[in-house]
Amino acid sequence: MKIYIKSRWKRFVIPVPFILLRLSASILKSPWTMKHIPEKNRKYVEMIDLNQLLKCVGFLKRYSGLRIVEVKAKDGTEVVITI
Repeated sequence: MKIYIKSRWKRFVIPVPFILLRLSASILKSPWTMKHIPEKNRKYVEMIDLNQLLKCVGFLKRYSGLRIVEVKAKDGTEVVITI
């Protein structure tokens, strides 16, 4: 997966390996991490079914080049996430 960020003056490309996505998902649900998330935001993290999310990530791996997110702001900033 790659994250492209383009503003007026700079461009960034951030490669994110799928193994890093899987690792971050497992860390997100750990009790230590949940303890550091504010109570008002914890409900959003608890809504995510990480087992289903990891299945989707594995499935989407086959579709390299697919654009998941493409956002353009009024000030010219663009963010594109591709698989």
